[in-house]
Amino acid sequence: FDISSKIEGNESQILTVSLGPGEVLRAESGAMMYMTAGVEMNTTTGGGVSAGFKRFLTGQNVFISDYTYTGAEGTRGVVALGTDFRSKIVRLNVGDYGGKLVCQKGALLCASHTIEIEVEVTKSFSAGFFGGEGFVLQALTGEGDVIVKAGGTLIRRDLGEGEKLRISSGCLVAFSYGIDYDIEQMKGFKNVVFGGEGLFVTTLTGPGVAWLQGQPADRMI
Repeated sequence: FDISSKIEGNESQILTVSLGPGEVLRAESGAMMYMTAGVEMNTTTGGGVSAGFKRFLTGQNVFISDYTYTGAEGTRGVVALGTDFRSKIVRLNVGDYGGKLVCQKGALLCASHTIEIEVEVTKSFSAGFFGGEGFVLQALTGEGDVIVKAGGTLIRRDLGEGEKLRISSGCLVAFSYGIDYDIEQMKGFKNVVFGGEGLFVTTLTGPGVAWLQGQPADRMI
């Protein structure tokens, strides 16, 4: 991805990926904008019914699309992917973050075919019910790159050992392995009733890296 992918656009971004003969791009079903001659699309569950069900639980489609370039040596094909709402797009290498990234439901746009999408269950009932992301998050594991999408402005926060960040529910995009995910009750009656954030906020405790979005899809809708 570091040499074959290109993120284009400003307020609303798309991804174009150049594929060589035999190279495979695994993308969210329904994300394609266009593909050039020689690129073949194969839609599957990506590992059987259980794999499809896992993706369904994490907010992705049951089916995924593999794009393979079948052209001659020395030529390349191109696949362009878009998003279902106005988004910023970022490429992350899973190996740079301990071999695991945890994302909010539906954040994954595409990935290397070597990346596995697993179910990440929140550690407590309260975090799952009130944290804004649900009981099930996406765990992206393996070797390779992932492309994730975020609504509005995308920011990165590096958290030190024991450093806590309190965020509005829904603004979380992803966080690295090692960050502790939980919820905390909002203090102050007026803050709860009139603050617009509800009774709870999501807490992330370092060490690790977190990515946040300024305009979650539910706010936009």
